[in-house]
Amino acid sequence: MSSQLKAAELREEAPQPKQFNATVLRSLEGRNGFVFALVSINGRASETSIPASTVLEHVDRLTESFGKDANAQHRFEQFLSALNETVAERVRNGDWNVPIEQFNAIVGVACDEQMFLSGTGDLTALFLHRTPQQRYQVFNLFRSIQTEQSLPTWEKTFAVVLDGELHSGDVFCVSNRDLPRFVASEELNAVLSTLPPQGAAEKIRQYFPTNSDLSLLILQSVDSVETPSNAAHPLASLSIDHLVRTKNETEEFLEDQKPRPITGILETLKKMRLPVKRLAAGRSVWRLVSSSAMVALHMLLGSAKWTTRTTVSLAKRDTRSQILTAIRTGTDHGIRSIVGRFNRLPKMTKTLMMSAIGILFVLTTSISVLQRAQVRSAESAAYQKKVTAVEDTIEKATGAIIYKDEIQARKFYSEALALAQALPTDTDERTKTANDLQQQINGAFNELRHLATIPQPTLLGELDASNGVTGRAVFASGGGIYVIGSDKRAYLLDPSARSLAPLETSDGEIGIPAEVTSENGQILFIDGRPGVSRLDLENKLLQITNVQPVGGTRWTDLSLYGGKLYVLEPSSGQIIKYNRAGSDFDGGTRWIRAKSTDLSDAVSMAIDATVFVLKQNGQIIRFVSGSEVGWTQASADPAITAATDIWTSAESAYVYVLEPSTQRLIVYKKEGGDLVTQYRSDAFQGLTDFLVDETNKTIYLLAGSSLYSITASHLR
Repeated sequence: MSSQLKAAELREEAPQPKQFNATVLRSLEGRNGFVFALVSINGRASETSIPASTVLEHVDRLTESFGKDANAQHRFEQFLSALNETVAERVRNGDWNVPIEQFNAIVGVACDEQMFLSGTGDLTALFLHRTPQQRYQVFNLFRSIQTEQSLPTWEKTFAVVLDGELHSGDVFCVSNRDLPRFVASEELNAVLSTLPPQGAAEKIRQYFPTNSDLSLLILQSVDSVETPSNAAHPLASLSIDHLVRTKNETEEFLEDQKPRPITGILETLKKMRLPVKRLAAGRSVWRLVSSSAMVALHMLLGSAKWTTRTTVSLAKRDTRSQILTAIRTGTDHGIRSIVGRFNRLPKMTKTLMMSAIGILFVLTTSISVLQRAQVRSAESAAYQKKVTAVEDTIEKATGAIIYKDEIQARKFYSEALALAQALPTDTDERTKTANDLQQQINGAFNELRHLATIPQPTLLGELDASNGVTGRAVFASGGGIYVIGSDKRAYLLDPSARSLAPLETSDGEIGIPAEVTSENGQILFIDGRPGVSRLDLENKLLQITNVQPVGGTRWTDLSLYGGKLYVLEPSSGQIIKYNRAGSDFDGGTRWIRAKSTDLSDAVSMAIDATVFVLKQNGQIIRFVSGSEVGWTQASADPAITAATDIWTSAESAYVYVLEPSTQRLIVYKKEGGDLVTQYRSDAFQGLTDFLVDETNKTIYLLAGSSLYSITASHLR
């Protein structure tokens, strides 16, 4: 059956619009299709109408030149090339100065069950595809455009082309407003998939305020039924006669398949060729009934007598052995008596009794088998219903992700996981189904959490774990990677041999190292004396410095920046800055001048001209020139509860946070605080420190006595 395209547009302007919106929807003459466009530009109409009209003019030209035999794909590509060239030329000529970031547009052709799209900026473009199972899959097409075209320019405004087939039931909706913010996703899907385009547009309009600058374009592919002539002809497959005939045929077919126990018994009796005439006589019937009753009565009385005598005799010790012997003898005699009585019955009676026993056995077995089959069928249907509930909930979560509603997606995935964990696992197949569903849900959860699991990080080298040596800090200097161990020794990484070679240095009466910082060949670290010590790689010396905390204060981190030393002192909620004084430092000054956040649980800091202070709960506080400033930070899942270290640099666009208890390294965007990714591995046991080499896209992690490296996949 062929499909027919239907479409509708809606455009309303606010009294004082903050953006210029324009739509165009043109049907193709002689073709089953439309050319359409929606343009939305932020700014005053006097500045934005020119770029919008440029797009709409080209759309009108495409409509006029689209012939009956034109190839839709070729014509769209030619149109797009001409449009990009015109836009670029007019920008170069200075016809408008609207920033490309404020320009949002989509253009497309839907023709002959195919659709071709291109766009720029950020619009809502939903595509509902109806599957053969009569379910809908929802896609946000503008997400694909933005993924491939991350940096649009006026030189090639429409750089990405999306194409695909249109099937019956598919719906495409584009709008300048974020529809899911105003209409619940389930309600929006129902409106678009059940109402015709014009009705869907009017229904969606009801969700917006009266004075709303709403623009909509809706295309829908529907089944078209063609008739060979204008005369009305009854459809044979739908006529009353056909209905009656097929109903009778169906009843006859079902009648043939119905179980008939009575008919089966009679057929069995016929096959046995019983003397039916004699059975019909009253004498034969009476003989059968009386003989059966007498046999049953004798068996009942005999059993009662024998049971009574045996019970009394067994109670007496002197007669017990005789009774046991009598039981064996009596049992044999009873069996022979029963067999003898049975043998003395008339042949017809024996035949009927055996037939009745056989029929009773067959009937009992059949009922039992049928009941078990019904139970299995009901149980299987209930199980399939549970699996379907899990799959439906997963689909709801997927739809929420498409609408960028991560909170709703997490809720649905949590429900789906609970349902999947409750599935029966009494067979291998069901166990596999439950495991597959749980794995699918956990994988989706990991995507929502931005969790990147590293199954086998690269092991670069190990310290002498047999003697209890663990890594305390890792740093880079002079092109080499170094580790300071709990044995107060420094180790140099040999990447080719994948080993850590110890350096012969003096201990300088230092304490066990905790945190390290390096800049321009100078390496300082906090040790357990407590105080700040120096590692002189050139002279192979470990020396203590004049920098140490005042009695009763606690230091958790230090950082060299611009030749100055900064030390984090949570006990006073301060950062102490030390200036150079010869080969050592001066007495230090309090650097923080204004703050509103309690820093008593601060654990680490990083400097990139501003200062980032990390609290144990994962909260990051930013300071500029000694004063606390606001910094938005996305939530991590699972929540951070025991962070230990933070790193960034002036050249980096990211902030890194280490949490050993969950074996992960969390990466945030420096500007905006968005969560980028979470690196995690089961191998990261006992994390103490990390080092980031963004130039080579490598992250070094020190875990216990092992030094690992992973690829920084978030760096592109």
